[in-house]
Order: sequence, then C-alpha cells, then structure tokens
Amino acid sequence: MKFWPLFLLCLAVCPAYGLQDTTLSLAQCEQDALRSSAQLQKLQANVRAAQAQEQASAAALYPSFSLDAKGSWVSEVPSLTMGGAELKFGDTWGYSAGPTVNYVLFDNGGRSAVHKSSAKMRSSQEQEYEFAKKQTLLQVRQAYFAVQQQLQRLVLLNGQLEVTQKQRTDVESAYKAGGKSKLDVSVAAKQVLQTQTAMSAARGALAAQLRALFKLTSTDYGINPVYPTDKRLANAKLDGTTSAVLNTDSLENTLAVFIPFADGEFDENSPKLAALDDMARYYEYLAASYRSSLYPRVVLQGGAYWEYPNGALREHVFLGRGGAALSMPLFEGGKDRRQAQAQRERARAAEYEKQDALETLEKLFYSAKDRLYALQVQEKLVRQTIQEAQETARLTYQAYQAGAVTFFEVDKANLTLLESRLSLADLQVEQLNQLAVLNSLSKENL
Repeated sequence: MKFWPLFLLCLAVCPAYGLQDTTLSLAQCEQDALRSSAQLQKLQANVRAAQAQEQASAAALYPSFSLDAKGSWVSEVPSLTMGGAELKFGDTWGYSAGPTVNYVLFDNGGRSAVHKSSAKMRSSQEQEYEFAKKQTLLQVRQAYFAVQQQLQRLVLLNGQLEVTQKQRTDVESAYKAGGKSKLDVSVAAKQVLQTQTAMSAARGALAAQLRALFKLTSTDYGINPVYPTDKRLANAKLDGTTSAVLNTDSLENTLAVFIPFADGEFDENSPKLAALDDMARYYEYLAASYRSSLYPRVVLQGGAYWEYPNGALREHVFLGRGGAALSMPLFEGGKDRRQAQAQRERARAAEYEKQDALETLEKLFYSAKDRLYALQVQEKLVRQTIQEAQETARLTYQAYQAGAVTFFEVDKANLTLLESRLSLADLQVEQLNQLAVLNSLSKENL
C-alpha cells in the first residue's frame, strides 16, 4: 500500500504513462506515399498500356503468318459431254487449307510512323509518371514538415509553460509574504493559462496535420491523432488525455539534409516538359501515318495449301501460291488529309503547352530560390533577436524581483521571447518547404 501514493503521483505528472512512443520518419512516409498513391498506380497502368501498344505497333513492321482454311459448295458444276461420257470441271464441294504469309512491301512509311508515335506515347507516359512521383514526394514532405512544425511549437510552448509556472509560484509566494500585489498574481496566472491554451491549440492543429499525412501515406502507423504529443514531452505534465507520443526526425537534422538543394539548378528537361515534348512528337508521327495513306500501298502474299479440287481436276493437291496487290485511294473526301492536319495542330498545341509549363516551372523554381534567400536572412536576424530577448527577459524578471518594474513588463518580455522562438521554427519549416520545391524542379534528387 505504500507504493500507491507514488503510483498516483506518477500518473498525475505523466499523462502519457503507458503509451509507447511511435517513430514516424520522413523516409518511411515517402516510401508509403509512393507505394499507395492511386494517382501513381493509375499512371503506372498507363505506362504499361503504352508499352503494350508500342510492342503491338512494332509487330506490323514484320511479316504476318496465319493459317487460312475455307470450304466451298456449289449446286452445279460445269460439265462437258464427250463420246457419250460426261466430264465435270471440278466438284460440288471443295476446300483449301494452309499457312499464309503477308508482308507490306511499301506503304510510304505509314507503319513506321505509327510505331514511332507509339514509342513517343510510351515515353510521354513514363515521363508523366516520373513527374507525378516528384509531386507526390513534394506533397508528403510538406505534410511531414507541418507535423514537425507543430511538434516543435509544442516543445517551445512547454518550455515557456515551465518558466511561467515557476514565475507564478514565485509571485504567489511573494504575495503571501506581502511583497507583491494581487494584480501580479493575476497576471502571472493569466500567463500560465495563455500558454496552456496555446499548447492545446497546437495539439489540435497537430491532429489535423497528422490526418493529412495519413491520407497521403494511406496508413496511420497505429497512431491515434486525437490529442498527441512529442516524445520530448512524454514526461511533461500536460492538460487532457494524450492519445499518442510521436518520435519524428529532428527539424534541424531534416534541414541539414535538404539544405544542399539550395544550390540546385533548374531542370530544363523536367519530366513534365519532356512528357509534353514527347506528346508533340507523337502527334507529328501520327500525322505522318495519315499522310502515308494517300500514297500507293503494295502487299505481298504467299502460301502453301492443300486443296480439292485442283481447278477443273477432281483430285487432292498440294501447291504453292503467291502474289502482290497494289491499292491507292482515288477519292475519300479529304478524310486522311484532314486527319493529318488535325494531328499537326495537336502537335502545335502540345508545343505551346510545353512553353507555358516551362515558364510556370521556372517561375516556381526561381521564386522558391528568392524566398529561400530571404528566409535565411530572416533566420539570422531572428536568432540574434532570440539572444537579445533572452537577456531582456532575464533582466526584466530580475528588475521585477527588485521592485523596479511591474509583472506586466515580465509578461511582455516573456511573450517576445516566445514569439521569437516560434518564429525561428516557422522560418525553418518554411525553408524546408522551399527546399522541397527546389528539389522537385531541379536536376538533383534525394
């Protein structure tokens, strides 16, 4: 029974008691997002379909073999009566069966153009898939950064809470001793409550960010996101019932991993641009295939057959047969010409779309670079501000203890320090967002 008070005290101080911390790494989230993305799975299916289509078009470049068989029956066979005997030319029934080979000798490059267009379509689909992978990684990274941001806010707010709680205790003790006013006690209590409220809001925001991350990865990692906290605060006394304890990558370490992409160069051969270029070539080759149908087409055919009857002779025979056929359209209402023109216009449209995409991606890339530079300058200034704010808060509290200032000044100094620290975390996360954008549009990749 002696241990029950100690056990109850532990539960009161450690609301996360009994909860195992869950490791949530960026690398794992990236893998899960790439594996589970319905968009990527759809594009992979498109790639496989385009590959099959390319292989099918390649088959038309080679001879085709088939087994042909036919049977026939006629009601009357021509005959001739000679010397009282009737001589029939053939029989009422017949058959022909055997292997046949067909080969297009000349079609003005029509089959080759179709094959090349299929190859470009396959390449375009592959590039679309690669670009979608980059976009998926960008989305899951930014969602993960948002989780890191809220966890960092929690840690900073908890540090502030510990300071305000200590100051409240000091003020209450001084008030009981007659050295401070009731107003000071009220301000100190308000400071604690405001910090606790901010922590509760951060945990609520963290829940929303976790659900956004889970949607992208299609898994919740066994985490209950209702009211979570950070592993660094597992032993802290927090309000509310903790639903999960998270152990994520360090914000500083993540920034160190991504910072090399600040020097990346814009990828003028981005998968998105390459996909549009391939689409333009696809339409050009398709136009060429339609134009080819305006010219003669020569087809060779040959085979070996078992037949009955052998022409006019009523006998079974095995023979070979070959031939050539030429066809050329004389009038088709301009259909193929119009089709060729339509494909050329689509090729032109794809080229304009590529130019527009190039300008858009370049703007995103260099805007991210500009923003990143400004954020880095701000970070240096904020770090200096934190140093000054720390000293100001310390001196202000000493002055308050000496009776030189009111607790309002202490509250103001503490708030300035907290805002500076939170601002630094926000700046670091915003840098990560810009670095992730640069990574998605640069030549280098993680």
